[in-house]
Amino acid sequence: MKNFLKKFAVVLIELAIIASALWYIAEKRGIHNFSQLGPALERKIQQISPRAFPALQQPVEKTFSWGYKGLKYELPLTMYQSIYAYYQAQPKTFSYDNQLPENWEDQYYGMFLVSNENDRTLVELASSLQALGKKHSLTDDQIVELTLAFVQAITYDDAKAGNILAKTGSETMLYPYETLFEQRGVCSDKSLLAISILRQLGYGTAIFTYEKENHMAIGIACPKSYSTYGSGYCYGETTSTGNKIGIIPQFDTQSKKTVELTEIGTFDSAQNQQASLQELGKVVIYQATKGKEYGGIIETKKIENEISQLKIKMKTILDQLTTQKKVVNGENADLKIQKSDLDNFKNDQNFEKYNLRVQKYNTLLEKYKKDVQIYNNNVVLYNQTVARYNLLIKQ
Repeated sequence: MKNFLKKFAVVLIELAIIASALWYIAEKRGIHNFSQLGPALERKIQQISPRAFPALQQPVEKTFSWGYKGLKYELPLTMYQSIYAYYQAQPKTFSYDNQLPENWEDQYYGMFLVSNENDRTLVELASSLQALGKKHSLTDDQIVELTLAFVQAITYDDAKAGNILAKTGSETMLYPYETLFEQRGVCSDKSLLAISILRQLGYGTAIFTYEKENHMAIGIACPKSYSTYGSGYCYGETTSTGNKIGIIPQFDTQSKKTVELTEIGTFDSAQNQQASLQELGKVVIYQATKGKEYGGIIETKKIENEISQLKIKMKTILDQLTTQKKVVNGENADLKIQKSDLDNFKNDQNFEKYNLRVQKYNTLLEKYKKDVQIYNNNVVLYNQTVARYNLLIKQ
């Protein structure tokens, strides 16, 4: 009996050590299913036979609408409830035998980028997008932009994002077919879809992950000298419309979303022109593949440089306007007080004090007029800068 208890205790200790090791690995490496909910990895206990690809049953017609370069695009897509159910049942965790591979995160993301060989959805979708682009006389680079705009226009799933940030529920990443079928997704879902389509179009791609911000974006192969982080890939944002390839958007610390480039209104002293934005932090790149390069980044970089300079100029002018507004308001208030005093002196026929004070009033009035002119000139300059900025982001 003692020997049995001793063996049983040893088994329990071994199981505890294994569980601790798995927990340590998950903590050290992060639970990389982008819902930050476990388990993202598990040790294989038995081989599970893959499900057979289903027959095309229960067709559902989906329509995708989006805008690109001022034009409205629409694309119908026939999908099937049976295929949707098939991908829903596919693995959402990374399982392994004995020892966890060094590149398990890369393999994990790769799981979601492999379609069943019998599933022609992404092939046909890529072909439809290419045909749509050619119909509108778009270049190859513009077809890449059209494709990204297509994915950007898919609804961002705020409810799922909220669960992920709150670490509640059992949210997992979606296979591209699921994202298309549901017509919504978070950054990881939409990024995996964009990469899948671009690969079908023959482009090299990569996954950009930002663990601190819990964000994912895509990389599109482009000339290395123009690429993001010198990686050979240009950043592509999938969560919101209007973000150009190669420009990294800012991250809103309050909403926990990236912020698209939007038009800025003309100067309004009652409006808060500032937002709590920060740059995305450390990036880790996965699933890098070779393929065609996107060349539109060269022109984009020229525009981006001018936009950056305009942002600096707008902030400088805005700071000056804020200070000048306080000065002008103060002078205006002082003039009103002095005018009241002058009126009282005049009514009391105290011309000695009136004459002494009127000179001071006139001096301040002249300064006020000059300060107002400087202020108004800066408002005009600010509005001109904003107009140029808004023109550039539309390009």
